[in-house]
Amino acid sequence: MECGPGDLERGTAVYTLPKKLAIFCFNLCASLYIGIGGYGMAMGLGSRLLQTLSIWYSVAFGLASLLLIRAICYFGEMRDRIAAREAAAIG
Repeated sequence: MECGPGDLERGTAVYTLPKKLAIFCFNLCASLYIGIGGYGMAMGLGSRLLQTLSIWYSVAFGLASLLLIRAICYFGEMRDRIAAREAAAIG
């Protein structure tokens, strides 16, 4: 990760990813989240399958969903920072 503008002495440097990597990671996390959502809906349609799942499976499923949502927010913010930096450099 590269260090962007900020005050390095105060520890307020802004860390960003390369643009292609930020976009790739955002799209990957969004695709995985959609896949997990589709899988969850498919599980919900087969009611017998839901009766056999343990609570730990449900907890892991929910945790994976929350982590993917957080990753989507993080990489989306990185993409916005890159776009803002490019816009400031142009104009």
